[in-house]
Amino acid sequence: MRAIKRGGNHQFVSFELLLPQAEAAMYATAHLSDLNAYDVAWASTIVTRAWKSVRERFAAEGKREWVDELRPFVAGGTAAPPNQEEVAKRLKTSVETLRVWLTRLRQRYRNALRAEVASTVSNPTEIDAELHYVYQILTS
Repeated sequence: MRAIKRGGNHQFVSFELLLPQAEAAMYATAHLSDLNAYDVAWASTIVTRAWKSVRERFAAEGKREWVDELRPFVAGGTAAPPNQEEVAKRLKTSVETLRVWLTRLRQRYRNALRAEVASTVSNPTEIDAELHYVYQILTS
């Protein structure tokens, strides 16, 4: 009983393990003004929420691992996307089926991102401009 009172029911996480990631994040945004830092945080939150929504929809179809495997093809970034044949083998499907699901993932992500941005604007005519702004923020 005493062990539970002292936190025996909880998993402890060492700050030393997370410190390099935190420092890297601080250095990556050190050059930003307060307003730009806010915009980056906002855009990152929008994208994270959109991916979460897509992942939940795929999970409902029993395809959660597909999102994790296909995300590099959609998310971009500095790394080259993985080989489609290798990913298809890991998912135990054909390359053609993988490409169909990749198209579906792109469409669902686009819709989820649009819905997330729509929840932040008061006028639906502003959605496209805000989407462009999100893209600008995340690629600058």
